[in-house]
Amino acid sequence: MSGDSLLTSKQGSSLSRFFQTKAANLSQPREIKDLDSPKKTKFHHLYKFELEHDVKRLKDQLQKETALRALLLKASDQSHKIELCHTSSLPRSVQELLSSIVAMEATVSVLEEEIMSLHFLLIQERNERKLAEYNLTHSLSPPNATDLVRFTKKNETLRRKDHHHRAQPKSKVHKSLQSYDNANELSKEMIRCMRNIFVSLGETSAGSKSSQEIVGFSPTRKNASSTWWSPSEHSRISKWVQSPRIDIKKNSDVLATESSVFDPYRVQGKLSWADIGSYRSATEVASMSVEEKRLGYASDELWRFRNLVERLARVNPTELSHNEKLAFWINIYNALIMHAYLAYGVPKTDLKFFSLMQKAAYTVGGHSYNAATIEYMTLKMNPPLHRPQIALLLSILKLKVSEEQRQAGIDTHEPLVSFALSCGMHSSPAVRIYSAENVGEELEDAQKDYIQASVGVSPRGKLIVPKMLHCYGKNFVDDSKVALWISRHLPPRQAAFVEQCIHRRQRWGFLDSSSSKCGVIPFESRFRYLFLP
Repeated sequence: MSGDSLLTSKQGSSLSRFFQTKAANLSQPREIKDLDSPKKTKFHHLYKFELEHDVKRLKDQLQKETALRALLLKASDQSHKIELCHTSSLPRSVQELLSSIVAMEATVSVLEEEIMSLHFLLIQERNERKLAEYNLTHSLSPPNATDLVRFTKKNETLRRKDHHHRAQPKSKVHKSLQSYDNANELSKEMIRCMRNIFVSLGETSAGSKSSQEIVGFSPTRKNASSTWWSPSEHSRISKWVQSPRIDIKKNSDVLATESSVFDPYRVQGKLSWADIGSYRSATEVASMSVEEKRLGYASDELWRFRNLVERLARVNPTELSHNEKLAFWINIYNALIMHAYLAYGVPKTDLKFFSLMQKAAYTVGGHSYNAATIEYMTLKMNPPLHRPQIALLLSILKLKVSEEQRQAGIDTHEPLVSFALSCGMHSSPAVRIYSAENVGEELEDAQKDYIQASVGVSPRGKLIVPKMLHCYGKNFVDDSKVALWISRHLPPRQAAFVEQCIHRRQRWGFLDSSSSKCGVIPFESRFRYLFLP
């Protein structure tokens, strides 16, 4: 073999060994990688499972924390009631905290009711003491020994009557209270008693000329001929096309021809009806007097009224029917407002009146009901749009009642109650006594009588209505149709006259939409009570 062939053979064998070694080195990591792949896949699955488990655990924990936070916020909000039956899943420490809060709220509520009741009784006792002191020190003649003996005997008689009433056996007490054990009879007697007190202290009565003060519906006190014309009407309609003035003499069968006729809602620029219906026999109390004879009678009636108020605690209003609740709570509300005026005085503004409504309260069936609760929760009345300050306060403040107090209220809202509740102001309806047997018919009569007594027409035939009635009518019809809606609640003669005036105004006003609208009298808050027999 030559040298070249030997060299070639050696080089070939060297290259062969190099490539084999290289191939071995390249194949070794691939085998190792192939061996590690299943382990890494299993590791990834385990890691993913742990992450998913942690996420689920954190979500559950977040949900529990959110629910706990919501429950604690609800517990801190006084407008919500805590229900312990929904707290069983909470930690024991939280359950104990919520139980303590519930117990404290119940205790505070009971103490608040007791404080309000005691405060009201304190004011009542103070007023009765002042009446007695006045009888002693402000008699018509200077006090002498005879007067002192008479006064002492009178007070001793009252104390003896009170002691005898408290010391009677239960059977005798039951017999003496038998006529008032019925809830409605008790409420009716409270109205009679409070009416007697106000009438005995009042200086004016039905039809008295001193009570016929004429006031305008606007601060500017315009003349009667232009009071009920709006500036827009004057700008659009020239004077020569305005509807002509009403001839009162030709319509004497409908309109009053004398200004001395009793009109409880008389205002400047309003013509009175010849017949105002039931209100013509109403007794008006526009102010109070503190003469000796009147105070003596009032003190006796106050003593009797206090006994009636004490009997309210035995009434269970939840057992009454809808009509019984309706008549009972209307009478109680009107009696409570009158009682509050005697105890606290007459408020000068709507804000003070609303404060008075929250202070004045009676205990009925073991629960305290103030005037605001009775009107807006028990009787389910809507906020008064004709008194915007009170409506605003009701939207801000949330009245609270217990579940039993809710059950003591009427089942459904009754709009006609608006004509039954009296707050003792000039624009308020008259006070009458409501009975459970006929409360539906009595409320309809209250609406009809108030409309007939309060509305009227201007000298140019525009319908004049109180703001309370105007807001009430807009709940049923559009503003442009309120006048016609009201006219249909008037007696036939007056209704036909009002519709004739509306059509005439439309004809002379070229069918202008404002010609069929009402003139609205703002709510007048001067003190005044009207009592129907």
